[in-house]
Amino acid sequence: MKKTIEKRIRSYNPKGGMAQTALFFLNLCSIQHQNVEGHCERVALAAEAVAKKLSKDAKAAFFAGIFHDVGKLTLPADLFSGREITDEEYTEIKTHARAAFLALQNQHMFVALCAGLHHAMYRDGYGLELRDFPKGFSPATVKKILEISTIISICDFVDAYRHRKSAIRDGSNTSTQDLKGMLYAKYPDDQIVVDLALSQNF
Repeated sequence: MKKTIEKRIRSYNPKGGMAQTALFFLNLCSIQHQNVEGHCERVALAAEAVAKKLSKDAKAAFFAGIFHDVGKLTLPADLFSGREITDEEYTEIKTHARAAFLALQNQHMFVALCAGLHHAMYRDGYGLELRDFPKGFSPATVKKILEISTIISICDFVDAYRHRKSAIRDGSNTSTQDLKGMLYAKYPDDQIVVDLALSQNF
């Protein structure tokens, strides 16, 4: 998958050095955060595919997927090893969304906002809020960021559910519903996105 991701990164030829930032981030993950690396690669490909089917910006979705968990590099790798975590550790993990925004905001604001928002797109989520958006963004740009963030959020949840060995600590693991039922409850206004995300298999 790594070669596919690298080829895709270069083929999109993004502005502002984003390709180099993405490659650096993934290489850094490969040292101690291999689970995060694989997860980000799968979410990027799934989000890209979903965005294409929705006639949304597939390039934006791909890079937002790559970067959505960059904030996890600020935390110990052991938290993402697949073991069960404590409530205190989960509280620490929840800082990763805002950390991602802070790390990326001066270079790549669009994906910084998507990374900061990806856990805020469902009921009782966490991360950035609308008041964190820079002043002067047009309504169309805000709408696009929220749409891409929702795609990332849903693809993130699907991939975590399918690949993570430990329970997902956002309350969904207490439900008796199947994955689709959980997602419909979490994202009641985005059932089309849910169905498309579930159809992806990376």
